[in-house]
This record gives sequence, structure tokens and C-alpha cells, in this order.
Amino acid sequence: MTETTRNTHPLPKLALGVVVGWIALELLLRRGVVSVVVSSVGFGFTADWTILLLGFPAMAAVLSAVTLRAGRDSSRWGYEWSLRAVVAGLLGVVVAIGLMIITSQIDAVLFGLEETTATFGTAVTEVLRRTPPLAVVFLLGNGVAVPIAEEQVWRAVVQSEFVASWGAVVGILLTAVLFALKHVVVDGSVVRLTTLVGLGLVLGLLRHRYGTVSSVVTHIGMNLYSTAAIVLIALA
Repeated sequence: MTETTRNTHPLPKLALGVVVGWIALELLLRRGVVSVVVSSVGFGFTADWTILLLGFPAMAAVLSAVTLRAGRDSSRWGYEWSLRAVVAGLLGVVVAIGLMIITSQIDAVLFGLEETTATFGTAVTEVLRRTPPLAVVFLLGNGVAVPIAEEQVWRAVVQSEFVASWGAVVGILLTAVLFALKHVVVDGSVVRLTTLVGLGLVLGLLRHRYGTVSSVVTHIGMNLYSTAAIVLIALA
């Protein structure tokens, strides 16, 4: 990186602001709005999955608009559609799922992931067996809306800013770590920390090498795989 580039981007304030903004908005929606709905009328999973389906795209739209108003051009977000990018994304799904299998074992040993997963699975099973149509909301929300929204903000916007300021290695690693820590803060748990850092690195490398389309494809494939597995087990 040249001295001129360093002087142009001494500190990625916009990226840091977007990170803080996302965490604040997600906490507001998932801990604030959902908590109010649950305490008032119940329907905990229904409210949370609706937030995933509608709230995440809204957050991504707001934060993307902020970056545009700050003078950034949308061309730097890396949305170049090509067969190469899509194929890379599909291969990334295989890599991400394989990595997830390994890292989940690490998280199980370090943080007790299996117990948390079992508790969550039991709760989801009860809800979906009582109201099967909610499976569609869960699949579309967690499987499609969340990956698209998170890739737009975390890889297209945040990672682009970090890489422009501090280079690819630091930018990709820092984005992956902050992405994992975001989940820790919002979920109030570290049980998936290793898995989230690993997946963040895979998505970051794909976005840097093949563009945001590839990381979106991988993220959707990975989330659909895990979400569909939960739904099938619940409704079996």
C-alpha cells in the first residue's frame, strides 16, 4: 500500500460506524422489538423470524444508504455477476459446510455448543409442529434474507472499507472477527465463536477474490442447508 493510500484512508471510520450501527439496529430489533412482542402477546419465534425476513433487509438498506450519502460509489461493493462468481460461490458452500462440521466440534468442546443446539432444536420443533407454515418464514428469513443482508453490509461495505484502508489480509481478518463478535453480542453467547470466525474468513476470501456475488451464493447455500436441516428434523 502506498503512502498516498494510507493518507487517504488513515482510519476506516465509515466501516466502524456501519459495524456499530448494525449491532445497535439488530439489538434494537431482536432484543427490543421481539422482547416487547413476546412479553405482550407471546409468539417469540414468530416475531424473531419475521425480523429476520423483513428487518435484516431494512437494516442493510439503511446502512447502505448511509455509505452512499458518505460519498461512496456502489461500484466498490463488488457485484459483478458472472458464471465464475456463481460457481465459486457454489464451491464455497461445500467448503463452508465442511469447515462448519469441523469447527462445530471445536465449539462443542470449548463452549458447549451441542447442549445449546439441542435446546434450540427442541424449542423450534415444538413451534413448527404446532404451526408448520412458520417453516416458510424461517427458511426465507434465515436462509435467504439474512445472508443477502449480511453480505451486503459486512462484505460489500465493511470489508471493502477495511481492505481499502489496511490491505486485504487485515481487512478480511478484521471483518471476519467483527462479524463473529457481532453474533456474540446479539446472541449473548460465545458458543459459535470458532465456527463464525471460520465462516467469516471463507466468505471474506470469496468476496475479495471473486466478488460479493460469490460470498452471497455461499452464505445463502450454507444458511439454507443448516436451516432446512432444522426444519426437516422438526417436521419429521
